[in-house]
Amino acid sequence: MTATVVRIALLSQLCASVVLTSSLPATAEANPTPKVRRAQHFAVSPALRDIARLTLPIGNAAGAGASRLILRGDSSASADAPVEQVSTLSGSNFSINLNFLGLGNGFPNFTPSGAPPNPSLAVGTTQVVQWTDPVLAVFDKSSGAIESGPILSSTIWESLGAPCSTGIAGSELIVEWDKANQRWLLAENTHSGPPYYTCIAVSTGPDALGSYYLYSYSQGTPLWDTPKWGIWSNGYYQTEAEYSNSGFIGPELCAYESAKLVAGDGSAEQICFTLDVSDGLPFPADIDSTLAPPSNEDEFFISLYDSAHLSLYSLHPDYENPQNSTVTGTDGSQLIAVPPFTPACNGNYGGNCVPQKNSSTQLQVLGDRLMYRLAYWEDTPLTSVRATPPRPVPSQHWYALHDSTASGGNEAPRWYEFTAPIRALPVTGISLFQSGTFAPDSNYRWMGSLARDKKYDILLGYSESSSSLYPAIAITGRILSDPLGTMEDELTVVEGTADGGPHWGNYSAMRIDSDGCTFWYTNEYYTISNEWSTQIASAKFAGCQ
Repeated sequence: MTATVVRIALLSQLCASVVLTSSLPATAEANPTPKVRRAQHFAVSPALRDIARLTLPIGNAAGAGASRLILRGDSSASADAPVEQVSTLSGSNFSINLNFLGLGNGFPNFTPSGAPPNPSLAVGTTQVVQWTDPVLAVFDKSSGAIESGPILSSTIWESLGAPCSTGIAGSELIVEWDKANQRWLLAENTHSGPPYYTCIAVSTGPDALGSYYLYSYSQGTPLWDTPKWGIWSNGYYQTEAEYSNSGFIGPELCAYESAKLVAGDGSAEQICFTLDVSDGLPFPADIDSTLAPPSNEDEFFISLYDSAHLSLYSLHPDYENPQNSTVTGTDGSQLIAVPPFTPACNGNYGGNCVPQKNSSTQLQVLGDRLMYRLAYWEDTPLTSVRATPPRPVPSQHWYALHDSTASGGNEAPRWYEFTAPIRALPVTGISLFQSGTFAPDSNYRWMGSLARDKKYDILLGYSESSSSLYPAIAITGRILSDPLGTMEDELTVVEGTADGGPHWGNYSAMRIDSDGCTFWYTNEYYTISNEWSTQIASAKFAGCQ
């Protein structure tokens, strides 16, 4: 297949001499047929603060075990030497600010009774919302004080009725903050069926404890699992892995008509495309910046493809004529070359391969997919005057990561920054800018999440464990002037004091505050064997004001 080599003009502030390349085929596969649905049920909830007052300890249902995706065979010999970081930069330009207990063992009126928690988190103007299977809590973001919780997620859907109010036990939960509309997006899937449903709640205002517009969309016979969401200029976007009795049958990419969702319009459309098993589980881009991409720019998705490529997708929704909607990138037709890496668990892409202190139980790694989220940042367009002739400086940035195996055999996060030099672009405008594998010692690091602030600083959070270390939570980061592909000394968020697992969940969550400087991170750990806790921490780089 003919390939077009795309070269990027690097940020002049970062590096004036290094040029990275990525190859994208010139043409994409034939467009799959869109499936168009409207909400089968719509309702408006009472204020969450009025219906969610719990006085007795509650437990969570056991989460479903993660199912393996199907990835293509490796396209080249696996190796990580070019971008593996085996020691940290001296010192840390970031510090931890708030650091407090989230939902889990030790949280008032809550007793974990199943695993894993799959903690999700989002940050609004004054509140932090954390959601674990199947409860949520709301915190004051200035102090970390509990405003409300634990709140059974089923109470959110009571006004909507079954199946959302009855069939969500063990489902994965995602919370998002829509900066542009000042709304909360809560979403989870039913696990009783068929048919299976996606349940969506959009707040009627900026208060997470206020009322919500409620929607349920029937997804048909396949079981939808491992949902991931992204906020974009022209819609809310969701990806799912579809399963039948025989296993993984492919991902589904969906666009939701967010303009109607935030207005309480029950006719809001969902436009979905089912892709091939070789497409893995693409993640939708999720806006972190105050400056949004143009309203006419398609949403981009990225998926892990093999040990030397990621796969790029775009979805163009047409809410006026839904059958005119399109998707590109299916079956590896838009690949981005990345430095080769050794897949997680020594080439198996997943399994139980992380040791922990005082336990023979090894913890699970999901190396067959990206980790949550695909963070997006839009910067003011600039021009590099150093270049001859002057040319645009990349203004769009996407940040992704997945688990991999370092040269020492320990698990390590492989992270990427992709850029585009213009604001409205075709898919061929996206290129790899920098990447790294963070393996500064023999400890195992996995289940990460990363984000960026307005000063180009990147913060990466993850779980950390070894045969002499109980699972802990740690963070590392980099500033603009650090060498490309490198991270600074890590800081420990919280040290575990007990073993857990083996299933370690499907994601953790790193977010950036609307102030453009403060990061928020949540992940799991254990203080009592087999009774998980979660932690919420905020952090900030010294140079970001």
